[in-house]
Amino acid sequence: MSLIGNYLLRCASLLALSLFAVPLKAESLLPCEKIEGRPCIALVLGGGGARGGAHLGVIKALEAHQIPVDIVVGTSIGAFVGGLYASGKSPDEIAEIFQGLRWGDGFRDQVYRDEMPMRRKQQRDEYPIRLELGIGLDGVRVPKGVLAGQAMADLVEQAFGVQSDWVHFDRMPIPFRAVATDLTSSDEVVLEKGSLLAAVQASMSIPGVVRPMKLDGKLLVDGGVANNLPVSIAKALGADRVIAVNIDGPLKSADQLDSAFAITEQLTSFLVRQGVLRQLALLQDTDLHLRPEFDDIGTLDFDRINEAVAAGSLVTNQHAEALLHFSQDAERYQQWLVAHRNAVVGEMAINRLILDNQSHLDDEVLIDRLGYQEGQALDSKQLRDGIRSMYGLDTLERVSYQLYHTDENETTLVLKAEEKSWGPGYLNFRFRLEDDFRSNRHVQLGASYTLTNLSKLGAEWHSELALGTDKLLSTELYWPVRSPATFFRGKAVRESGNLVVEDNRGLSLGDFYQEEFMLSLDAGWNLSDDAVMTAGWIDKDGSYRLPAFLASSLGYNHLHYDRQGPQFALVWDTLDSNAFPTRGVKLSAKYQWLDDRFSGQHSDSINQSWELVLARQWQAHHLKTRWRFEQYESDDGDIALEQYSLGGLFNLSGYPKNYLFGPKVEFGSLIYMYKLHEDKFGFFKSPLYLGMSVERGRVEDNWLQPDVASTAPWIWAGSIFAGWDSPIGPVFLGYGQAEAEYQDRAYQLYLSLGQSY
Repeated sequence: MSLIGNYLLRCASLLALSLFAVPLKAESLLPCEKIEGRPCIALVLGGGGARGGAHLGVIKALEAHQIPVDIVVGTSIGAFVGGLYASGKSPDEIAEIFQGLRWGDGFRDQVYRDEMPMRRKQQRDEYPIRLELGIGLDGVRVPKGVLAGQAMADLVEQAFGVQSDWVHFDRMPIPFRAVATDLTSSDEVVLEKGSLLAAVQASMSIPGVVRPMKLDGKLLVDGGVANNLPVSIAKALGADRVIAVNIDGPLKSADQLDSAFAITEQLTSFLVRQGVLRQLALLQDTDLHLRPEFDDIGTLDFDRINEAVAAGSLVTNQHAEALLHFSQDAERYQQWLVAHRNAVVGEMAINRLILDNQSHLDDEVLIDRLGYQEGQALDSKQLRDGIRSMYGLDTLERVSYQLYHTDENETTLVLKAEEKSWGPGYLNFRFRLEDDFRSNRHVQLGASYTLTNLSKLGAEWHSELALGTDKLLSTELYWPVRSPATFFRGKAVRESGNLVVEDNRGLSLGDFYQEEFMLSLDAGWNLSDDAVMTAGWIDKDGSYRLPAFLASSLGYNHLHYDRQGPQFALVWDTLDSNAFPTRGVKLSAKYQWLDDRFSGQHSDSINQSWELVLARQWQAHHLKTRWRFEQYESDDGDIALEQYSLGGLFNLSGYPKNYLFGPKVEFGSLIYMYKLHEDKFGFFKSPLYLGMSVERGRVEDNWLQPDVASTAPWIWAGSIFAGWDSPIGPVFLGYGQAEAEYQDRAYQLYLSLGQSY
């Protein structure tokens, strides 16, 4: 068509459709021009979050009434459901997809802990407040949305399966259009070709929440901003009859407008509703407007999606008489049904793999994590798992793919890895509070800065600063060599802490203060994402300031020490959560062989520590067991330079934090938790738990308690508690009680925030 012809067509459409027409770049014929002998029927599906389940109910009812759909046009969740139907899936298949999806995961960009490399697990455990502030020479930068959209892409792919790019969406089993909004101009954008998954995700990208999708040079966000019920697009495609499904939510009442967020949401609803009213004005008498009745299903109530499905079926069947004008006889409808159901696709192999690497990491690093090779059979789940593994590196903003088929029946997988646009240095935080409502309160505020991708293998510089009861300043250089599996690590740490020593009545015996500077150099091997082994050299220089009662017995109040020697550590960690695990194992072991020098004396010592954590889940019931052994052995038994402790919540509950300490600790616990409630949809999963624990342990040679024998008795303890897996770290409120071996009042209330046990 000539430029003049295009121009005239646009002008005519604009006049006829009241400024809502869309420039068409379709194939040689519009979809409706291919329909013969009956009206062309378009199904228009509006946006509305979880209420979009109604679209499935409508589709089920339409098929029951033998109504063929020739075009599907959708916005947001309407594009999601409409895209599934247009790709040839039956209502039963879509219903099965709905039941299998974990909708909340679409708004959770982080991969699960057991999918992360070991280094990322440890960093997230220590600094759970993941603000991810980008700090660089150009100042502070933040992400373009609360979510990067990676999890949303994963959710869409789970629903649609592996999809090749379409030359044009008119070639789908049912011609399809998705509607998005151009963020720079607020204009509606009709997506009609290319990646179906990208088109659907762009239409669902809530502005300010999910990062805009960049397609064809445009920044795209949720289509509901520009056109939440795209009747105009169906008309522009030549539809003779339109079935428009409007799932707008009700406006809030005066009583519900009780916050700034509620008022902002109401104003947004005003704007969307005005656009919907303009679209409804385009409907003719031969069209059908369906508006399901929802009681109080909110945009994010995806746990009630089955109610929305039922509402969609109900409202459609209530218009049975009007539907007679759309339905076809059984034979003709069956012909349509057979022609528009998607055929089963045979197994495909990846003949060629192309990586569009827009990061500083080496191609081989990313390909290795993907786990795919040319010639390998294409498996949707394996591909998703590989992409999640790449994303787990936590330096990539998005990982996406496209599939292309050649005329020779070969498949090319093009993988695109985008580095975080606000990096490469990131600032995260932690806040820790432990209080027993008596004389012990430990408070700490900490921050970590990680400068990533210093080399193609993922070298990084990681520094920490923490202030409060315990202080910490550390810096570490992590440098992989030859491959990400082997690395060198150099670390410098200065830390200090103060402990109030109490007698058996809970009265203070003085302060025990330690300050230490540590240097270490290790070689390491990442055996897998779940296991790491290191071996190296450590040098410690520090001092103890002793409480008065101990200083008088030893003859000095300060003890300076210098310790150095080789060390070895092994960690195997498959837990899905550090504080509230439902599955997995964590085994950590550490050995140090040190040359100790203190107060003019010299000794050789061995430090060893072991910890084993096992976790299982049965529905809402969680069980966690923890075993711990730590020991300092020296050829000079007078002074123990390494002190291990028990006391505090889940560490002999009932005693104050670190009340018992000495050179040898043996401890075991069994913790039961019942998941009381979980926010199943949202940016954060924040489940609530009720639980109890049984604990047993002892500290031998407890030299800060002079009236205790060197062979300490085993102590039973237990607790009851409430726990919350909050966005800023685990929160516990509990009561603990123990055998009163060392304290007359071996029972405590505890409040803990930001500390895992």
